[in-house]
Amino acid sequence: MDTLEKLDILAGSARYDVSCSTSGSQRLNGSASGAGARFGNTVAAGICHSFADDGRCISLLKVLFTNACINNCAYCINRRSSSIRRAMFGVQELATLTEGFYRRNYIEGLFLSSGILKSPDFTMEILIRVVRTLRQEKGFNGYVHLKIIPACRPTICRAGTGPR
Repeated sequence: MDTLEKLDILAGSARYDVSCSTSGSQRLNGSASGAGARFGNTVAAGICHSFADDGRCISLLKVLFTNACINNCAYCINRRSSSIRRAMFGVQELATLTEGFYRRNYIEGLFLSSGILKSPDFTMEILIRVVRTLRQEKGFNGYVHLKIIPACRPTICRAGTGPR
C-alpha cells in the first residue's frame, strides 16, 4: 500500500476525533478553457482547520498513525471487530509526509493520534518517535498536537516533552 492510500484511510479514520473546527474540502478542476477556466485540484484527505489562540485559522494534517487497535470499544469505528480497511504509517514515512505538506504550504502543523497497537505505552513511544523525527531530524518547527494515548504511563508522556 502506498503512502497516499494510507493517508486516505488514516485521515478518514481520524475524522471521528471531534477536535478540529472544520474538515478539508475537495474541489476538482473544471474542464473549461479560456478566460473563465479554473486550474488546480484540492484534496481533502487529512487537512482540517483549527483556530490558534490569536483567532487565526490554521491548517493541520490530521491523521492517525494507525487505525488498528487492540481495544473493542463499541463507540469507535476503529475498534478491533470493525471490518474497515487497516493501515499504518512508518515513523519516517509520516514525518516525510508532514514535512512535504508543510514545505508545500498545505499545512501549518500536525494533529496526530492513533489506534492502540500492542499496548498504550508501546503506541505512545511510537508517536513520540514521529514527533522527535520531525523536530530533531527534519527541523520541523510547526505546530504539533499530539494526543496522549489513554492508559499510557505518565513517565512515557513526560519523557516525550524534553529534548533528546
